[in-house]
Amino acid sequence: MKTFEPELDRLKAIGRYRSLNLPSGIDFSSNDYLGLSKHPALRQTAIEALQGGIEVGASASRLLRGHRQAHEDLERFAAIYFARPRTLFFANGYQANFALITALVKREDVVVYDALCHASMRDGLHMTRCRAIKARHNDLNAFEDALKEGRAAGGNVWLLVESVYSMDGDVAPLRELLLLVEKHDALMIVDEAHGTGVSGLTGRGETEGLDSERLIVLHTCGKALGVAGALVCASEPVISYLVNAARPFIYSTAPMPLQAVLVKRALEIVRDEPQRREQLLALKTLAAKRMPGIAINSQIVPIVVGEDRAAVALATALQASGFDIRAIRPPTVPEGTARLRLSLHVGLSRGDLTAFTDTLSRLLPERLCV
Repeated sequence: MKTFEPELDRLKAIGRYRSLNLPSGIDFSSNDYLGLSKHPALRQTAIEALQGGIEVGASASRLLRGHRQAHEDLERFAAIYFARPRTLFFANGYQANFALITALVKREDVVVYDALCHASMRDGLHMTRCRAIKARHNDLNAFEDALKEGRAAGGNVWLLVESVYSMDGDVAPLRELLLLVEKHDALMIVDEAHGTGVSGLTGRGETEGLDSERLIVLHTCGKALGVAGALVCASEPVISYLVNAARPFIYSTAPMPLQAVLVKRALEIVRDEPQRREQLLALKTLAAKRMPGIAINSQIVPIVVGEDRAAVALATALQASGFDIRAIRPPTVPEGTARLRLSLHVGLSRGDLTAFTDTLSRLLPERLCV
């Protein structure tokens, strides 16, 4: 086991060693954007479901005896909620992305993916052994050039993007990308992990209002929805094919039935309490005013430091001042762009955000805050 010690020492020396730390201080790190993980209605729903006899575990995969009424109810509700033909519930977003790509993409296909796509998409691509073309982040010209190149190669052409990018907080030009997909006879997978519950006219994500059989959308349930799991939204043939061919779905124990009940209730809360999104928008407006030197496009605010150890030092200093924010380093972000990832959520008060930006302005070598 001492084989691993030199590598651990190397990670410590360059500022990339990671460890598990319990939450402490004011939360500026979590993805609980709407505060639903602590919502009393979700707690009450869990209590009532347990008192009603719902199983804690599914005890088998969905294709064996693990399929429960709670899963079916959620998938039917979510299909109507997101205005898609069908949905399929997975245990988490990583599993869903990995299952989508490894089941649908064939070795003879070509995949065009945004340079900042999530690791779950990249890992799925690696397993397919297909030809993959990395396009410059959010660059429509680069995407079109890559789609043309892929179309010339034969086979299906796929486009993989996120709606709201998890480390930069910027938004993909989805409508323009979908036009390119239609133009070049391609297919498109959109990961709405950080858009679900927050973006769109009613919180249904950046894909709200987009309608195409070429579009497959993944909605993560463990961020703004405050629970866990992921919903793949697609056409009837795609969902049926995933049930028959997606190994992470076929060979995994089904998500807890209670989890499905809670996700359905969380979607209802997003629909019925739009004031939560309005509160988040107000925080975003305040953050933009307090940090004029930082581009703020969503509830995710990247504070790019550059060098790994400097990012760790800044995070440590902020934690000592009572703010729970973490350093993000390569390979999660590109080399030379180590950063703090500030996460806005409705659990923060205006006073919390003001105190954070005041402290940050004293600690940063460059004055990025007022």
